[in-house]
Amino acid sequence: MKYTIFTFLLLFLNSLSAFTQDSLFIEKLKAQAYNIQLDEGKLSGAGLEFLKNIAQEHAFFLIGENHGIREIPLFTAALFNAFEKQGYQYFATETGPITARFLQYSATKDDWPDSYASFLKKYPWSIPFYNLEEECEVLDAVLKNEKTGQDKIWGLDQEFAGGFRLNFKILADQAQDENSKSVAQEYYNKAMHAFEESFINKNPQKSFLLQVQPEDFEKLKSAFAGQTDNLEHIRELEETTNIYKLWYQREGLQSNILRAEMMKRHFLKYYNEAKKTNPKPKVIFKFGANHIYRGENGLHVYDIGNFISEFSSIEGTSSFHLYVLGKKGTQNAYTPFSKDETDKVKSYDAKKYLDKVDFRPVLDASIDDSWTIFDLRPLRKALFNRSLKKIEPSLEKIIWSYDAILVIPEVHASTNIE
Repeated sequence: MKYTIFTFLLLFLNSLSAFTQDSLFIEKLKAQAYNIQLDEGKLSGAGLEFLKNIAQEHAFFLIGENHGIREIPLFTAALFNAFEKQGYQYFATETGPITARFLQYSATKDDWPDSYASFLKKYPWSIPFYNLEEECEVLDAVLKNEKTGQDKIWGLDQEFAGGFRLNFKILADQAQDENSKSVAQEYYNKAMHAFEESFINKNPQKSFLLQVQPEDFEKLKSAFAGQTDNLEHIRELEETTNIYKLWYQREGLQSNILRAEMMKRHFLKYYNEAKKTNPKPKVIFKFGANHIYRGENGLHVYDIGNFISEFSSIEGTSSFHLYVLGKKGTQNAYTPFSKDETDKVKSYDAKKYLDKVDFRPVLDASIDDSWTIFDLRPLRKALFNRSLKKIEPSLEKIIWSYDAILVIPEVHASTNIE
């Protein structure tokens, strides 16, 4: 009996200690909170002034998100407009460089966005994320004053699995002789057929990525010999294929490592080109949250976010990492392989261990009817000195990896371009 009472008291004291620590953590969060509003495309509030000061001090502003939430790209577009006076001109996005160039070309045409909507009807699932209306508003914000022809949209990622039709069409259009045009058209037809078999019939095993072989890329490179830009395009497709194939082969870790390395190389190429006309390029990034961590991310990869943090110190500047987190609402989780269209408006609740992180103390500290930014940087001293203890490990990792969290009380699913 005595043992039972002792055990009960021990459990009670441990739970009381955890509750006290949670309360202390929440109070420390509230002490570093800023209110921010987004209304008709414009930001306001103390949080905006906080972010403007950040933009003045840092050359790289990185947004980690959960895809398919309409408020996040709308926030990003408004932020780009607000940061214009702080010198931000470039936007790094989770697409491939060929796709990014096509997006910039499309978004600066006189008949944008109608021509782009027509393109998506003809080539569905060819461009990731920018088949959503709200994402295209970011392009509008970045490109509204673009008259130089310089790359302002930086596609750091691999090309998309569903985009090979578009890529071979571009290669056929840019081919410099009949032989290379014919070979590109041959692979365009194969990619179109594979898209019907895999994406339309919802069978990933029929993907073009699983059909194309190394000898196919050798054939393409031979046909395009001497065509420098087109050969670079083919090499991008070959590397993309290798990354995807590793994933299909259940080699996800190596796939993600190669993907991160590709992002870093792409960034350096864009950055060095930008420096030819702009000695201090300033860039906003928007990627899935796992990509934006400082240090090792949740997939055990040192991704683009960590690279930018290290690179910025070499350049004599710094990076700021913001996690944007919806509290509850809906999310567009629709994919080419969704069984029905209900995934376009799917229930969303961040308390259900979003990204395997227990965000509940952050959500509890936020205001129910207001957007709230929490500056996480002051909490690191308390963590280091152990005056703040017993934080759930994955959330503690967020505090070390991200500089701030923006909590949006209610979020809504992004809208597919129909």
